[in-house]
Amino acid sequence: MPKGFVITKWTEDQGLILYLKYPDSIEVDLDDMMRIFYAHITGAGEAGNVIVRLEKARSNVSSYFTGMESDSPLMINLILQLGEEPEMFGETVISDINNTIVKYISHINANPSNQYELTQELKGYLKNSLILLERLEHLSKEQKLAQIFTNEKGRAILELLRERPYTRKELQGLLEDKLDRIITNLEISLDPFIKTDLVRQDWMEGDSDISLFLLSDFELMRAPVANLVEKAQKGIPTPAVAQQYLKEVKNFFITYKPSTEDNKIIAQNMINPDKYDYIVLLREKSYPISKIPKGPGESFETVRAFIEQLKEDRIITIIKDKVDEWVLLLTDTIADTFFPEYLIENIRQDVADKKLRKKTAIKHLEILEQVYKK
Repeated sequence: MPKGFVITKWTEDQGLILYLKYPDSIEVDLDDMMRIFYAHITGAGEAGNVIVRLEKARSNVSSYFTGMESDSPLMINLILQLGEEPEMFGETVISDINNTIVKYISHINANPSNQYELTQELKGYLKNSLILLERLEHLSKEQKLAQIFTNEKGRAILELLRERPYTRKELQGLLEDKLDRIITNLEISLDPFIKTDLVRQDWMEGDSDISLFLLSDFELMRAPVANLVEKAQKGIPTPAVAQQYLKEVKNFFITYKPSTEDNKIIAQNMINPDKYDYIVLLREKSYPISKIPKGPGESFETVRAFIEQLKEDRIITIIKDKVDEWVLLLTDTIADTFFPEYLIENIRQDVADKKLRKKTAIKHLEILEQVYKK
């Protein structure tokens, strides 16, 4: 679980100073903060992210710097356990958290008379962000599949393993060429592949490295919510709402075409635990927005914000009748696994072209046969 946040600020007269930390109990070593700061400013001192390992504090730090050219150079440090990496939580999730923190601080700077109240709001946001990150360590299988799709490295690994099996060393080298950067902690990137049974690791006799075999593939897609469509055909939740809902579902899927960009939207909503909870809830029934169940500590405003975000991504729709605003799942979000039959021809062709050793090909076919029989 992440330890907390440490936010520092660069000033011309005092140098690097502590701006805010959460929780208050987290210890801050300014020498460590300077190490992170130097990692950012080596070069042009532009805005960006670095990951730094702090041995003394036994922590990994995912740090975002707003850049020396910003009005108030800030360094937002997410303090992690030594075994944790930011990609475990999703690159976009942490980026969104950093951007929101910067907005809070800008608002505080613009309203000095309300500094205390706004700072307390920011601390509340940091607390909720830590809870969110902790929940991201306990995703369901379909969320873990979506997680693969949310980061560039995960998508690249999937593309490579769709070609043929590779050893871990080979895969790392190909990833570095494909993404044009050094790849560290490949095991963390492979974790969702292993835990969802997409990939099996196995030793080949005589090899010094583990080979990685793709067992199953998956695709993300939208689909009509059969349960809600069936109810709407019976006039549920109300005849007027049901009629409008069926019309909106039909209009959406007449023009719907799966795409990589839309799949990224699907994946981001699925890996957000709060949004995913509402997707699962709304698969079963529709609710008036005033009566939609709230999680512990959630306000109506918080729920409304999640609903509006899901509506913007066309996952839910809100339909008004004479009495209520009804919240309905417009499109279900699905991570569907399937047997990678295409690999059989890939293996045959790779052996013929001498791109794949015969013993590796036989091993992969044997594994695929076991999966197919299941």
